[in-house]
Amino acid sequence: MEKIKLTKLFIFFCRLIIFIFSYFIYLVQLIFIFFNLPSISRKLFIYSSYLASISLGISYKINKNYKHEFLRKGIHISNHDNPLDIFVAQYLFKIRTITTVDQHLKNFLPFFEVTMKNYGHHCFDYKNFNERKMAYMYLKKICSKYNNVLIYPSGSMYTSITKRFSKSVSKLSMINNLDVIAWKFYFEDKSNIEYSRNIIKYIFKRLFAETIFLKIDNFEVFNPCEYESHEDLHKALSEFYSP
Repeated sequence: MEKIKLTKLFIFFCRLIIFIFSYFIYLVQLIFIFFNLPSISRKLFIYSSYLASISLGISYKINKNYKHEFLRKGIHISNHDNPLDIFVAQYLFKIRTITTVDQHLKNFLPFFEVTMKNYGHHCFDYKNFNERKMAYMYLKKICSKYNNVLIYPSGSMYTSITKRFSKSVSKLSMINNLDVIAWKFYFEDKSNIEYSRNIIKYIFKRLFAETIFLKIDNFEVFNPCEYESHEDLHKALSEFYSP
C-alpha cells in the first residue's frame, strides 16, 4: 500500500513538472507573438499543448494508419464530449477552427485569445447571434482559402452531437466541394472526473488521476459529389454519429 502511494506521488510530481514546463513554453510563445514571429509562436503553442496533455495523463493510442489522415485536406469534424478535446484539436489536427474555449481558459492563460488568433483560430460567443454569424463567415473564408478546417458540429461539449448537428458542415462542403472527414474519438477513462467549469480544480484532479487513453472509434470520408443536396449529406453525416 505504501509503495502504491509513493508511486502515485512520484507520478504527480512528474506530471506537475511537465505541466509547469508546458506553461513556461506557452509564456515564451507570447514573446514571439509580440515580436511578430507568428510561425515560431505557433510551433511552440503546439509543443506546449502536447506537454500539457501528457501532464494531464493523456496517452495517445492512435493507430499509425490514421496519422496521415490528419493531414488530409477537407473539413474535419468530430464529436465533442470531453474538455480534453482541446488537445485533440490542437495537437492532432493542428488546423484552424472556431472555438469558445477562450471563455474557459482566458483567466488561466494570459492573452489566450491573442494566442488563438495568432494560430488562426476564431473565438466567438455562441450565445450571440451576430458572433455565430461571423464564425460561419470565418469558416466559409477558411474553406475557400485553405481547403482545410476543423469543426465540432455539436458546437459544445455540453450538447451531444447526436442531439445537435450543425448543417453548416454539409453546406460548406457543397459550396467548396470539400470532402468531410468524420472522426469519432473516445477517451477510455476510469477516473470519472467531471468538469465543473472550474479549470484550476479540474487540472489539479487530472494531475492525480489515472492515465486516460485517447482512441479512435470510427473514421469515414464523405465526398459531397456523391450526394444530391446538402440535406442528403447532412443526413449521412448525422447517421455516422448515431449510436
